[in-house]
Amino acid sequence: MDKHIKWIVNQWKREKGIVVLMLVFTLASSAVSIAYPIMFGRLLDLLKNILGEPARYPNPMQEINRIIWVFVALGFAQFITGFYPAIRGWMNIRFENFLRKYYFKFVLNKDINFFLKFRTGDIVTRLTDDLTDYSKISWFLCSGIFRAVNSFSLIVFALVVMFSINVKLTLLSIASLPIMMVVFYFASDKLYRNFELNQQAISNINNQLEMSFSGIRIIKSFVSEEKYNRFFEKALAQRFKTEMGVVKLNALLQLIYGYIDYIAQIGVILFGGYMAVKGTISVGTFYMFYSYLGMMIYPLLDLPQLFVSGKQAFVNIDRLEEIKNYPSFYDNWQGEIKPKEIEEIQFDEVKCTYPDKSEPVLRNCNLEFKKGEKLLILGSTGSGKSTIANLILGLLLPDRGEILINNSPLPKIDLNALRELIGYVPQEPILFTGTIKENILFPVDEISEEEYEIAVRTAQLDQELASFPDKDNTLVGQRGLGVSGGQKQRVTIARALIKRPQLLVLDDITASLDAENEEKLWKDLNTNYPGISAIVISHRLSTLHYVDEVLFIDEQGCTHQGKHEDLVFKNQEYHDFLHEHLKE
Repeated sequence: MDKHIKWIVNQWKREKGIVVLMLVFTLASSAVSIAYPIMFGRLLDLLKNILGEPARYPNPMQEINRIIWVFVALGFAQFITGFYPAIRGWMNIRFENFLRKYYFKFVLNKDINFFLKFRTGDIVTRLTDDLTDYSKISWFLCSGIFRAVNSFSLIVFALVVMFSINVKLTLLSIASLPIMMVVFYFASDKLYRNFELNQQAISNINNQLEMSFSGIRIIKSFVSEEKYNRFFEKALAQRFKTEMGVVKLNALLQLIYGYIDYIAQIGVILFGGYMAVKGTISVGTFYMFYSYLGMMIYPLLDLPQLFVSGKQAFVNIDRLEEIKNYPSFYDNWQGEIKPKEIEEIQFDEVKCTYPDKSEPVLRNCNLEFKKGEKLLILGSTGSGKSTIANLILGLLLPDRGEILINNSPLPKIDLNALRELIGYVPQEPILFTGTIKENILFPVDEISEEEYEIAVRTAQLDQELASFPDKDNTLVGQRGLGVSGGQKQRVTIARALIKRPQLLVLDDITASLDAENEEKLWKDLNTNYPGISAIVISHRLSTLHYVDEVLFIDEQGCTHQGKHEDLVFKNQEYHDFLHEHLKE
């Protein structure tokens, strides 16, 4: 079975009850539509016979009334089956909602390699535009396919009636179908390529929009509005080009299909009219044929359109499956151990290289960390300090060496259970669109007001909030737009503390704190969260006063760990590093 058909069948299996109901409604609607020309044809023949041979019909109104009652019944049936387009629309939305949630879960569970491969705008496009618009996945899954079922059943029912009346005239009516199939066969690959290029162009547009809005401060500070506008216009021009390619090819196919069917229609009118004049068929029969021919014009055009929209939907399906099936090291993660506490963390000769880099960012890294300790990681820019934080959180895996949590290899640890025990403050503070309070409460579902206030005070955020007119209900924009860098950093500290973690991982947070606030932070941290473990990445040497040990990273790796006083006298590289920073 074709992979796209299999995918569609799997979606239908979840909604098989509604799918069966829609199939019944579709077939019933087609049957009702087919019945109208039959009854009108009989009515025409009856009226002709009554006028031509009145003696045969002593009570003509009785015959006419019988046909009228059939029309009433058909009208009622048409009213009932008329609800199915609304059901189709409802199912379109239902499929869209499910698929967006389904694929979004896969995106959230991908590792860092995935987000290096796929840009934000591209992912957004795949989860929105690829699913939503006309002829895309959700529309095709229901409306697209069932429109085709409706068209196909209408043609089949009409052909059954037509073949039962006159074979020659029927064959003339369907003579255009094989030609349409041949035309589509030669155009199908071109359609797929055009749709694929168009979707990629849409992704590029969304990438440009995402970058422009998130980086609006940089664009304005460098007076680069015109330059960035040119980038956007170039992306728009490419999208216009690909969309016009789709429109032109689709229009050409519709024109070809229309002319093919138009020629067939002329043939039926001429040949059928000649037969009616000669008396080979009745006027009512000719009316039926003409009605069915008119009835089949749009279905005959709709069926090729199914293949066109199907090609586009198949492109969208492939794009969604691509992000779902993109390999992740989490795929083979064992994770059967759920730690209750973080007793110990060890790095044994760990080497790590980022997926988009050729040189390792961290090499020969050895680390020992025990519960309750506070460890400062020092090293030059680019030495791999933040990489250690990413490795502890399981955001990266080492190329070589081993990471142990409580003496168990990291791949055997349940990452969700581990991360629940860690409060992480990244080097670049990330806030979500919403209020400051919503950002702080992001990791928890429920928390007491007292616990909330403790986290805010410890992060030295209470005085900052007091200066805002709306206090902690102040709205922030995307990535924290509307608050200063220091305020964003303190919000992220409060967010990390709100769940009372066992281990606090702070990545260069003191860059946004002055010496006085740093001292208050550590004092309140030890008072309000006694016994908390901390791994701190910092360039500020004053942080040495608040930690138990130092891990120093140099060109040889992170092989130097111990108390500050010991390292100063025993390690020349560490001594030189401090000397250089003190001069600065």
